[in-house]
Amino acid sequence: MQSVNLISDARFTDDKPNTLHAVKTDQLLVEGVYLKPGQRTGWRKIADGDRAFVCVQGEGELVLETAAVGNELRIPLATGAVALAPRAIFHDLVAGPGGMVCSALSRFPVRVVEKG
Repeated sequence: MQSVNLISDARFTDDKPNTLHAVKTDQLLVEGVYLKPGQRTGWRKIADGDRAFVCVQGEGELVLETAAVGNELRIPLATGAVALAPRAIFHDLVAGPGGMVCSALSRFPVRVVEKG
């Protein structure tokens, strides 16, 4: 098995956040999510399971859509922080002014639903 360093192997892109599949088995997916300052992943939900985010560098926030449409719960993320996007809840990952690197962990296979 190969080792991946989410910081030294960072792959930022200018036009949108980038994702690196760090570990993928028949039951688990661990990704590196790279966001430049102000970038956001966009509203999405994992239909079949929870997704945990571990901030490994920088800062930003995990935004969860609450039961009332249009309402949001904003969870601050900084290096070392862990936050959960519960199953079937739309969420958006937003980088702060210095950008952010997160590790995203979820059950595999992952069925992502994007909000159009």
